[in-house]
Amino acid sequence: MILSHALTKKAWGFLYTFFVREVMRIYEIYIDIYFIENAMLDAAILTLALFLMGKRMIPWRIALAASVGGVSAVLILIFGIKYGIFYILAVLATDFMMFLVAGNADTGEKMLGIVYFHALAFAYTKLEECAAMLGIWKGNRVITLAVLIAMIMLIAHYQSRRRAQRIYMVTITENGEHIELKALFDTGNSLTEPMSQKPVSIIEENETIKLWLAAQPERYRVIPFRSIGKEHGILEGTMVDELIIWKKDRQIVHKDVIVALYKGKLSKDGSYQMILNQGLL
Repeated sequence: MILSHALTKKAWGFLYTFFVREVMRIYEIYIDIYFIENAMLDAAILTLALFLMGKRMIPWRIALAASVGGVSAVLILIFGIKYGIFYILAVLATDFMMFLVAGNADTGEKMLGIVYFHALAFAYTKLEECAAMLGIWKGNRVITLAVLIAMIMLIAHYQSRRRAQRIYMVTITENGEHIELKALFDTGNSLTEPMSQKPVSIIEENETIKLWLAAQPERYRVIPFRSIGKEHGILEGTMVDELIIWKKDRQIVHKDVIVALYKGKLSKDGSYQMILNQGLL
C-alpha cells in the first residue's frame, strides 16, 4: 500500500513536471522578427488583393502599407488585445489604413479590397494548415505563398480568357463617317439615358467623337450614373446614327444609339475601347 502510494506520487510528479515544462512553456517572441514576418505577409497578400482589383501596384506604397499592418500586429500583441469586438474593429481599421496608403481607391473599392484581403488571408491560413498536415514544416510559408500566387494566376488567366471571348469589333457611324474599335460586352452595364430610357454604352473619348459632338450639339446628352463607392456622377454623351456589333455568325445593327464619353482608358492593357450595354446583345 505504501509502495503503491509512492508510485502514485511519483506519477503525479512526472505529470506535473511535463505540464509545467511542455504545456505551460513560455515562448520568447522577438518584436523585430514578429514585425518583419507580419509586414512581409501583409505585403504579399495586399499585392495579390490589388492585382485582383486591377489596381496599379506602387512598390513603395505597398511597403509602407505593409509596415502599417506590421506595427498594428505588434501593438495588438503588446497590449494583449483578445478576440472580440475591439479586436475586430482594430483589424478592420488597420486594413482600411493599409488600402488608404496603398493606392487611390475610393471608399467602396477600399471595402472591396478588405474583403479580398481577408479572403486571401483565410486561403493562406488553410493552405498552411494543409502543408502542416502533409508534414511540410521547412519552408512551409514560402511554399504556401507560392501555391496561393499560382492559384491567383490561374484565376486571372481564366478571367482573361473569358473576357477575351466577350470582346467584339464594333463599327460606329455618324453622318457617313465610320470609326472601328473593340468593345467589351458587360452584363453589369445597364446604364440608360433618363429621357428616352435608351441603353447607353461607354466609349473612350477621342477626337472623332468630339468632332461629331461639336458638329451636332442638338445630339448632346447628359447621363447620370451610379457606381460602387460613388453615389452619383455625370457623363457627357451623344447620339450616333448607327452601331454595328460584329459577331462570328452575324452582325447586330442598332440605330440612333447613345454613347457616353469616358475621359481615360477603359482597359489597362488597351484590349478594348468601349463597354457595350447589356441591352444591345
